[in-house]
Amino acid sequence: MATNNSASVNQGIKKSWSLLAFANERGKMKVAPFKNSQTGEEFKSCAFIDEENNITLVGFSSNLGELSPSEISAMKNDLQVVELNSGSYKLCKAGNSSWEDVSL
Repeated sequence: MATNNSASVNQGIKKSWSLLAFANERGKMKVAPFKNSQTGEEFKSCAFIDEENNITLVGFSSNLGELSPSEISAMKNDLQVVELNSGSYKLCKAGNSSWEDVSL
């Protein structure tokens, strides 16, 4: 059953980037505080801001948890951003079995 669970989790991912590739594409990264309007719960999320001030929000995956800017910087080569089928983005740790682009 563990194999089926892994497959169902991966089915929700539409696309993935290394954190550095996503930042190159979407702009400067910041960590910003937010508040859930329904529950009042406070949380942090990543915001990527490009030259035209377009903002792409990227939440922390539940497995990763919230990280400080210095923790993200220290782990930048081990993190990836995934786009879910829902259209939202999540920051997570790159898995050992993650697919990687090949420069040809």
